[in-house]
Amino acid sequence: MNIPDRYIDYALNKIWDAAKERDQGKRKKYNGYKDKPNRTCFYRETGGAERHEVFYGTAEREISIMYGFQVDLAPELHWEIHHETEWGRKEDMLWRQAYQTVYMDCLEADGLSREEALAAWMILMSRNYLEDVVPE
Repeated sequence: MNIPDRYIDYALNKIWDAAKERDQGKRKKYNGYKDKPNRTCFYRETGGAERHEVFYGTAEREISIMYGFQVDLAPELHWEIHHETEWGRKEDMLWRQAYQTVYMDCLEADGLSREEALAAWMILMSRNYLEDVVPE
């Protein structure tokens, strides 16, 4: 699997920040419109970015917000991901793979085996996005 390091670093920081906020009782569930002027697009480094929940749909959006599975995008790039342009589909899958990788790596760092980490991911998201790991 070939996920660029900057995607992994970004995902790790988002997950870490969300975990700290949850531990401190500060993690609020809200979508990407709050603090929009203060956010920077991952790709273009421009302000006014919209927060994209990497896993969306009714339950998945809540999980994305709770665990920090989010990326800040310029409005036109956010539109491309949601309207599934060729670029949007590719990037959306890359983000899903990055967040699954980081989530599983964090669980492994806490002492779980690779198989246990994958099982925990499958319980959380019900779908595997990594080609190099196969659920039992």
